[in-house]
Amino acid sequence: MKPAPGRPREFDPEEFLNTALECFWQKGYRATSMSDLMKASGLASASIYKLYPDKRAIYLAALQQYMDEGVSRGIKRDADLSPEAALRETLEFAALLSSAPGGEKGCFTIAAASELLPGDEQVKDKVVYKFHSIINQLEKILIKGQAQQVFRMDEEARVMAMSIFMMLEGMRVYGKIQPDIADLRKSNEFIVRSVLLNRSADDKALSIKVST
Repeated sequence: MKPAPGRPREFDPEEFLNTALECFWQKGYRATSMSDLMKASGLASASIYKLYPDKRAIYLAALQQYMDEGVSRGIKRDADLSPEAALRETLEFAALLSSAPGGEKGCFTIAAASELLPGDEQVKDKVVYKFHSIINQLEKILIKGQAQQVFRMDEEARVMAMSIFMMLEGMRVYGKIQPDIADLRKSNEFIVRSVLLNRSADDKALSIKVST
């Protein structure tokens, strides 16, 4: 049954947050008004205020949902893959996102950091959580690969993870100009080659470690 004309839409918290996320993503936090959120969602202010006291609470909830989904997606993607395959899939996923039509929006986490940092400690805490989650996941992949003698051992896994993370985030910014995915894949392949095991280098590092 269709609601009677003028009747407020039924409130679906997840659907509303997704709608709010798109609004904030397109316009930014400061430029998005409650009127914008009401118009985009089709909800009356009374429905929204039942769950969220103000625009900031909505923004923080939408940002957290975006971050949680990204972290969860990464963990599921890597769970059943070999270390090299997991790294390649992570890089490929970022390349596909960045080169797709929607890639010009960039990353919402980066958008939040660019607009509200420094100065907003709550947003900073969330950004730190998301960035460190990505770095930690990359580090786990690399440590696992080092244990299996897939990745180089003459560099710390954490250092390599942070370097790859910065490249990934840079790729999302680069996505704003709609890059050719072939170029992104060439860069990804370079990253993979740079962390794969180099027998001569690792044997040398091991001999130095043993001699000392």
